[in-house]
Amino acid sequence: MTLGNYVKLEPDVEKVLRIREGSFRVETRTVNDPTSKQAKPKTVGVMDVISEDGKPVRKEFSTMSEKLATQLKVAHDNHTLYTHNVGIKRVGSGYVTEYQLRLF
Repeated sequence: MTLGNYVKLEPDVEKVLRIREGSFRVETRTVNDPTSKQAKPKTVGVMDVISEDGKPVRKEFSTMSEKLATQLKVAHDNHTLYTHNVGIKRVGSGYVTEYQLRLF
C-alpha cells in the first residue's frame, strides 16, 4: 500500500496547490542516482500542501529542480506563494523535464 502523503506530478497535468504559510524550506536528502545507482545527497525545495486540486490535504511537495525551487523561493520571499493558488505542471521526461509554474 502506498501512502498518499506527498504530491505526485503526472506528465502534462497541472496540479493546483495551496501552500501552508511559511512552509517553504530547503533540505538535504539522500537520493539514489538513476545512472550510477549510488546514494547521493541532493538539495531539495520542500513545502507543506494544504489543498490539492481544491481538496483539503496534509501533504508535502518537494522538487530537486533548481529552476523550479528558485521560482518557488522568490514567491516565498514576496509572499505570493501563500496568497495565491500554485499551478505546477511537469512537461517532458528524463533530462529534458521542465516544470511550468503559474501563480493565480
